[in-house]
Amino acid sequence: MRFYIAITILFISTVPLFAQAPGLNRVTIDKTEHRFEIDGYLDEAGWANARLVDGFWQHWPNDTIPAEAKTEVRITYDDDYIYVGAVCYEENPSPVILSMRRDDEGNYWRSDAFCIAIDPNNNDKNGYFFGMNARGVQVDGTLAQRGANPYLDPFWDEFWEGEAQVTNDAYVYEMAIPFTSVKFNEDKNDWGINFIRNDMRRAAYDIWSCFPMAFSGLDFGYNGEVSFKDEVPDDKGGQFILIPSLSGGLDKNFEDDKGWEGTITGGLDAKWGIGSDLSLDLSVYPDFSTVYVDRQYIDFYRFEYYLPEMRSFFLENGDLFSSFGSYSDHTTVASDNRIKPLYTRRIGMYDWDYVPMIYGARFSGNVSDDVRIGLLNVSNEAYKDRTSQNYSAASFQWGVFKRSAIKGVFTNRQALYDDVKFDKDDYNRTAGLEFDYMNASGSWTGSIKYHYSFNPEKYSNAHFAGGELNYASSKLRVNNKLYQVGDNYIVDMGFVPRLYHKNDLNDTEFRQGFTEFTNFTTYLFYPESETFLYMTPGHRISLFANPDGEVSDYNGTLNLWGEFESRSAFNLFFNYEKATLLAPRDILHNDKPLDAGEYNFQSGGVHWSSDARKPLHVASTFEYGSFYNGTKTNAYLGMSYRLQTWGRLLLDYNYCRLDFPEPQGLENYHLVALTSEVALKKDLNWTTLVQFNTQKDNMNINSMVQWRFRPMSDFFIVVKDDFETGSFSNKRFQVNFKIRYWLSL
Repeated sequence: MRFYIAITILFISTVPLFAQAPGLNRVTIDKTEHRFEIDGYLDEAGWANARLVDGFWQHWPNDTIPAEAKTEVRITYDDDYIYVGAVCYEENPSPVILSMRRDDEGNYWRSDAFCIAIDPNNNDKNGYFFGMNARGVQVDGTLAQRGANPYLDPFWDEFWEGEAQVTNDAYVYEMAIPFTSVKFNEDKNDWGINFIRNDMRRAAYDIWSCFPMAFSGLDFGYNGEVSFKDEVPDDKGGQFILIPSLSGGLDKNFEDDKGWEGTITGGLDAKWGIGSDLSLDLSVYPDFSTVYVDRQYIDFYRFEYYLPEMRSFFLENGDLFSSFGSYSDHTTVASDNRIKPLYTRRIGMYDWDYVPMIYGARFSGNVSDDVRIGLLNVSNEAYKDRTSQNYSAASFQWGVFKRSAIKGVFTNRQALYDDVKFDKDDYNRTAGLEFDYMNASGSWTGSIKYHYSFNPEKYSNAHFAGGELNYASSKLRVNNKLYQVGDNYIVDMGFVPRLYHKNDLNDTEFRQGFTEFTNFTTYLFYPESETFLYMTPGHRISLFANPDGEVSDYNGTLNLWGEFESRSAFNLFFNYEKATLLAPRDILHNDKPLDAGEYNFQSGGVHWSSDARKPLHVASTFEYGSFYNGTKTNAYLGMSYRLQTWGRLLLDYNYCRLDFPEPQGLENYHLVALTSEVALKKDLNWTTLVQFNTQKDNMNINSMVQWRFRPMSDFFIVVKDDFETGSFSNKRFQVNFKIRYWLSL
């Protein structure tokens, strides 16, 4: 009862915290009769008549001054496209380009670039991102407002045209975005819109619609507005797209002493735009695998890592399925605690092997100005010792107030027999209802959530309940969350790793519920110094209580982050932790587990990174302290060298030394990752990753060539090779190809 009272107080305290909506930039644009060749040169007559947008402001590192470099944007439209042309003036331009690989969102923000963020329904909740670096390499993605931090999903991929040129005095960007590539309500004449320029010479980000830097430049609540003078083009009927694919390869597992095994499979995906605001996605024998490889870690986190979804089938309107449970998907590291009723990486996977799929279907989008829905159904084949499975999910988002929403989700995992009949005794279901609150300015956000899981055993104590309360200003950011998970909140399609505990002595697993309270506070200030640009002290603490209300675990970090005027940066940190092992745990994987019990340990360290705008970038971290009943030393060195503009070489080295009293003993771990990125041309990239990991006794090579031979159509060749780290004996070799062709009908 005390928990629910605390949640109620947490939410009620947000009710009076409404604020006036910010003032916004607004423009009206005219329809054009001119034709445009998208080549990065704004020399067509239509650009002279397009609406001019200028008067940019700096958003970071100072949100109170006009942009130091001039930016001019022109925007117009016709029956098929929105056209955007941007001239980012620069004296003697020499662009910083960190990657020539499409959709490399992380390196996009550290390159000279320009983007447009649009909210076609102008509901401050979801939209699209289209950007290019100064060499014309595209990044696109969906945007969803999750609390105070909008989430950009760069794995979403859609057809649009864009080119960029570097002239004597500017970076020039030219874009044509089809109306068929975005979902919108044709009755709405006003769209939310904003433009952002990455200015690497000044290490600044400039924005058209000015607002406090406490909020992301992609925050929908601060978009400007664009009004179509001659109305939005009428819906031309449902766009229908076919995407046939073919994949196959050769595989040899040397550990099983088997011969070469060859595979070849075909699949068909279809996309149907129902009106301009809904979409139906269908797949028959789809290839749900991903050609990308997950990065490895040296880490001793007790629970499972959270990894992003990269499979294209699950990405359209992905926030309708992924935004439930705890947030922080994009703002925290993979090892941070999360509670998610739906984690789509579980679908089509079994013990992290890809399971052959039979079909997939998704229906998602807006059914009215305020209501969005999502429906999902996928079936896979029997695999190893597991029968065929059917996965279903349904969700809705109902917008209320200015920027708030009521949301609901239902999931069902059900076993099949004879491949088509439901097994009524083998299922797992989850139902949840949530309310997300945000005031008009976005400074206060909060939420209340309640979920329950259903199983054949009809367990009690199968709930998840919680809430959040957050505040953000230009200087201060405070995040609070309080969650409770019952012993039997089982979500086969979800992600609740802290619920599960493993006994390494007898290789068994059991569940224990918990209550979590987390507070994260940071403060930004500008010291009166010619050395430092800014500093940000911060503190984060997470407390975990067992079902009896006793604090069994906590972890906290006190840190000071800062950036020098030279744009190099540092972080000083101190970590402290209490961990209660509920069962023996084999940290060193030497069959000598630590005893169950309570452990307290602390560590301190320092991080430094050089100016990322330079061709050579160096980052390093050192940490030392106690760890359970021993000591741990961590060291990291990362180096990257940019060969402008056709490639990069990256070297990452992690070292970890664990020193425990007997019988556990001493162990040294090494992880080396060498990456090469070569852009043979803008649409032809070759990426190779070599990882040497002594903790997993594995060395692997992943080399991928990607050729985008026409819009939205790709050809991949991937070579994977695994070795033992000691003997370098070969464990497994694979060579695979994948081709997909986008056909718009």
